[in-house]
Amino acid sequence: MKKEELNIPRLFGEQVKKYRNKKGLTQEQLSERLGISQKHLSIIETGTQFASASLIEKISKELNVPPSLLFGGSENNEIRSLVGIMTSQYNDLLNKISLLNINLQNEITALKTELKERR
Repeated sequence: MKKEELNIPRLFGEQVKKYRNKKGLTQEQLSERLGISQKHLSIIETGTQFASASLIEKISKELNVPPSLLFGGSENNEIRSLVGIMTSQYNDLLNKISLLNINLQNEITALKTELKERR
């Protein structure tokens, strides 16, 4: 049994069609939003022609999906990636809050000492 070769333009086109349909758009509607002809979008969706980098970016924005999903990436991977970024940002904020708390405690201690000395 021969393994099927990866056809990037066809995979990309299938994904564009899938997400276009999920968004409830016709080829005509999406092509109008992208500033291309319906025929151009059709040949991209069939994998006959591949989109330029700038068109890939426009398609991604119009369909509101990361470019990686248009190349067959997994939504689970995207979610894991976002969770990783959010966790990292959350940890950074916790560290900043902790440092602020230490600085505040030091300031309070210094003020208490100063008040005792004035009495």
